Amino acid sequence: METLEVSKCPVCGELVEVADARVGLEVECPECGEVLRVVGTHPLKLYYALDPDEEPLPDE
Repeated sequence: METLEVSKCPVCGELVEVADARVGLEVECPECGEVLRVVGTHPLKLYYALDPDEEPLPDE
């Protein structure tokens, strides 16, 4: 049976539903179109999915 979990998009704040969430899964926000990666489950946590060719911004 499919489990559905919900978390907020870190970009626009819209609720994003994820079916069968697992770390590393990439989903798209239905509102802003940002590609997000599941970084934690229980509770569900989403973060920006960085392009592997793109350097992450340094922490300030």
